[in-house]
Amino acid sequence: MKTRDRIVQASIELFNEQGERNVTTNHIAAHLGISPGNLYYHFRNKEDIILSIYEEYARNLLLETFPIVSADFKPLDTVIMYMDAVFQAMSKFRFFYANLPVLLSKSPILKDKYIEVQSQLNTRVGELMLSLRKAGIVSFEDEELADIVSILRLINTFWLSFYQTQTSDTDIGPSVFLQGVLKILVILRPYVTESALAEFNEAQAIYQRRFQDAQDVA
Repeated sequence: MKTRDRIVQASIELFNEQGERNVTTNHIAAHLGISPGNLYYHFRNKEDIILSIYEEYARNLLLETFPIVSADFKPLDTVIMYMDAVFQAMSKFRFFYANLPVLLSKSPILKDKYIEVQSQLNTRVGELMLSLRKAGIVSFEDEELADIVSILRLINTFWLSFYQTQTSDTDIGPSVFLQGVLKILVILRPYVTESALAEFNEAQAIYQRRFQDAQDVA
């Protein structure tokens, strides 16, 4: 692995474990066993590292893991794949979600990139919801779509921050992210049609079992 990539991956690890505010470029260099000068050859400062991390996050979520609406998958399966992708990204880049407003306020460039990516996500989530409606799985009015998408993405974006303010437990394990998925399913449930309710209940039960299993392991 190239030194630049090693710096990015080590930074993600340290930011997640210790919190971004508690980690300096010297900490990152020491963790990797390289000199600060070697680190600065690749990145001007910590904000530059965070920007590169966000670009990896965006590529991971938008290009590598975000499901495409396709006839090859049942619409509900596509939405579940979407939730898995989002919460896997949250797990890998959890420091970013835990301190999002501060990070964006410190870097106008990062904020611009964030807004651009979120706009693309907004469009894709809207397409997923429309595919569910077309398949007869959910029912909603056209004017409700924007609000539904905003609420779903609100939970995706700020679930981790909310969780951390509600507990003294600092361990962020798989059960925390599975709780987020279950919250999404609760939001969707009132829109589920009667004909799709059995399938929806099955999906909800699967996630409930996964959540319970994750809690038992913890």
